[in-house]
Amino acid sequence: MIRDALASIARNESLGELIGRAPLARGVVKRVIGGDSVDDAVAVASELADAGRWVSLERAAPSVDSEATADAVLADYLTLVDRIATAGLAGVAEVSVFPGSLTAGPPSAAHGRLLALCEHATLARVFVSVGMGPAEHVDATLETVSGLQDAGLLVGGTVQASLKRSEADCRRLADRRLRLVKGGRRQPGSVAHEQAVETDKAYIRCAKVLLKGSGSPSFATHDPRMIEILESLTTRYERPKQSYEFAFYLGRQEAAQDRLGAAGERVRVYVPYGPDWFERLVGGLAEQPSSITAAVRSLLPGSAK
Repeated sequence: MIRDALASIARNESLGELIGRAPLARGVVKRVIGGDSVDDAVAVASELADAGRWVSLERAAPSVDSEATADAVLADYLTLVDRIATAGLAGVAEVSVFPGSLTAGPPSAAHGRLLALCEHATLARVFVSVGMGPAEHVDATLETVSGLQDAGLLVGGTVQASLKRSEADCRRLADRRLRLVKGGRRQPGSVAHEQAVETDKAYIRCAKVLLKGSGSPSFATHDPRMIEILESLTTRYERPKQSYEFAFYLGRQEAAQDRLGAAGERVRVYVPYGPDWFERLVGGLAEQPSSITAAVRSLLPGSAK
């Protein structure tokens, strides 16, 4: 049964086909993916909001090889913003986007579409969280996000603790909305920490900088030890609850989510969705082994969550 269900995932069937084939597939996929469509994703967001969670919806985009594809991804995001607003979720649900999903060229070429998305989202009072790609695009991406913020748009950026430059970026942007991630992409040793323990140390240094600042940091980690340290730091720096948040992927560390939520913390759940959800699912294995792919493993019988 397990082998058949995982084979179904490997065949890249649509979510509807996969859910209909096997109980295990149904349990695994629905726990980590928000569905094929915008309406599916908004339905999941509504359920999470009812449970006291904040939400970030990420349209799992295909490899963008043409401007027409980038236009289609943008159109889907604009529809998503409208659905979030119509559902009354603008206060708790944001959209998450990578610049590379909005252009067939370098991330800087996504500026026009990203501006259009952020303007549309701001009018609807929906926040946009911008993801980060390879190290060579960090300057351009952070510059774009800062420009959008300076224009009064509801947008935040992402910093990767694995990059040696990130502590300085956090100092410079500590008054902004930033999402702090460990960063799973393989980067050259000249720009990135090569040992996991060094990345962990950098994550905590960056977190301290953000908690001392006046911005609203989002701490994305599934590491129980890291979460415990972050809780201690928020107390030490007398940070009011709800002025920062803990972020998890859908289906990950649900017990920790429940505990933090019960303690009055803001807990955000990242929900990938879209017809290209499979690419996003297995992409986590290459870029962030501890994220989505680990969620699939954790849902298999006999695995610890």
